Amino acid sequence: MPIQLLDHADSIRRAVAPGIALKRKSALGQFMTPASVARFMASLFPQSTLETCVLLDAGAGVGALSCAFLDRWAVSDGFTFQKAEVDAYEIDANFRTHLSATLKSYSERLPLSFLVHSDDFIEAAALQSLTQGRVTHAILNPPYKKINSLSNHRLILRQVGIETVNLYSAFVALALDRMKPGGQLVAIIPRSFCNGPYYRPFREFLLNRAALCHLHLFASRTKAFRDDDVLQENVIVRLECGGIQGNVTVSNSTDDTFSDLVTHEQPFDRIVFPDDPERFIHVPTSLGRNEIELSNDVRISSHENAA
Repeated sequence: MPIQLLDHADSIRRAVAPGIALKRKSALGQFMTPASVARFMASLFPQSTLETCVLLDAGAGVGALSCAFLDRWAVSDGFTFQKAEVDAYEIDANFRTHLSATLKSYSERLPLSFLVHSDDFIEAAALQSLTQGRVTHAILNPPYKKINSLSNHRLILRQVGIETVNLYSAFVALALDRMKPGGQLVAIIPRSFCNGPYYRPFREFLLNRAALCHLHLFASRTKAFRDDDVLQENVIVRLECGGIQGNVTVSNSTDDTFSDLVTHEQPFDRIVFPDDPERFIHVPTSLGRNEIELSNDVRISSHENAA
């Protein structure tokens, strides 16, 4: 029977999470991914016939996301890699112990090599000689924490042309920067990047570097990370590095059970309005035109009448 360890990783998450002080979670800005979310995220990657997969999991925790991806490969569910490499970053020593043990179990049954890095991902990706253009797949639940404008992280990011205000957007930008053309990135991140002036440089970076392929919205703010009492509204995105922008698949569900999953396709100009200099990213939840679009029409009409 193929090795599948996501459920094992999830049992570790449930055992470890209650013992992590809220203050420490806040300091790290990271919350571990439930198995149901990890499995859904892994399912979003398109089929691939690449001979070698190089998977990046930055902020890997105990390895749920890597497990979900490798489980899919193990049962030949759309992946026919001859071999795979996993580059995992995790600064928490306790998590790294579990992560290394799990990846070792996979390597004993699959043609897999792996590296578990203790380095700060931002510093490593921006300052060290990470080989650019090697990553074919990235699966991320990055930390959510504001970056002080005078912090070392902010200065490092500016040196590599990334201007952003939060760790999660920095992780996504750096992951994109390390991907091969056609590389696929799936991440669960706060919805806050979709609008507001502070995230405009990140939106520009993202939309200039990648095609937006899939957006998933949870109707409930509290249930994607219910075990950690996270109130931040989250979305799951799939990006294709250097991809040609086409229609966007939009899905939504009430919570992380995905029992009421609804999926539809939207033209890109319903997601990012062509005349919007801020490049806000809208997440339609139905086939009909939403209130933002209708109000946008009113704004345009008023502007044309004034002219």
